[in-house]
Amino acid sequence: MVNELPSMTLKAIGIVRNEVKQPPGGGYDWEKVISDIVVDSSLTEALDNLDEFSHIIVLYWMHQLAAHHKFPTKVHPMGKQELSLVGLFASRSPHRPNPLGKTTVRLLQRQGNILTVKGLDATDGTPVIDIKPYIPGYDSVTKAKVPRWVIRTLGQALQNIYHQLMTCYGPQHWWPAQEPLEVIVGAILTQSAAWGNVEKAITNLKAARALSPKALRQLSLSEVATLIHPCGYYNAKALKLKSFAHWLGEYYNDNLGKLFANNADYLRQQLLSIHGIGQETADSIILYAADKPVFVIDAYTRRIIDHIGLVPRSNSYSAYQSLFM
Repeated sequence: MVNELPSMTLKAIGIVRNEVKQPPGGGYDWEKVISDIVVDSSLTEALDNLDEFSHIIVLYWMHQLAAHHKFPTKVHPMGKQELSLVGLFASRSPHRPNPLGKTTVRLLQRQGNILTVKGLDATDGTPVIDIKPYIPGYDSVTKAKVPRWVIRTLGQALQNIYHQLMTCYGPQHWWPAQEPLEVIVGAILTQSAAWGNVEKAITNLKAARALSPKALRQLSLSEVATLIHPCGYYNAKALKLKSFAHWLGEYYNDNLGKLFANNADYLRQQLLSIHGIGQETADSIILYAADKPVFVIDAYTRRIIDHIGLVPRSNSYSAYQSLFM
């Protein structure tokens, strides 16, 4: 039993300046908000070297909530009435005994005692209590356990991203290819290459009538490398193409239909056994050539997920894929 809790006195180290004067309603896009954190000039030297970090952690006092200082002991997570009540401390509700805020933001620049940041969910005039550098690994936890309502929320966030992309860009009819083998060749050639250069390489293969497993086997390594020169790393990729062509001929007699008759898991295992085919390439083949449901993880996917804070339990390909699947 705690008989008497100690009181504390906190002094702000700075103040937030931005265009948000009042707490907005739900759904506000804080990610786009640019703010200045004006730090007490006596602490200017304490900011030295902070701009060597891309992100910082900002702790602040939600002064507009503190003025009313009413808080429940149970809340609906994220204010969603359809979610069951949970204890206040099992939520991120801003209505707390001590209305402290903590946000990881992108540091855009430092000029003297002023830090310009993006993504700080604090209104103009908010007192800042502390600033810390964000250190990957140290400030992120792997294999963290969360309740089902959090998982459902993540799923909804991913669906929202999907619908926004679909509304903006519409169906892309990807992968651009006339038949499955062209998809496979493109998946191998697009490793570390711009798609426009891959198209040039495939055009060369078609012109030389080399876009078939048999033709690829018959050509020498240097001949294949010359044809695919536009896509870069042509010697290594020529070996990868010939390795696939030899494998397909030996194990499936060049019959892609027979290969694709395997279930997705076994098909993936087989593709990964071939020289030059990694996880992203294998999944691209499974999805776009074999027409089996699998989510391909690429650098752009990781960038989006990391940016919006849905980072999975580890940095592995499989962890990102599990988040979607």
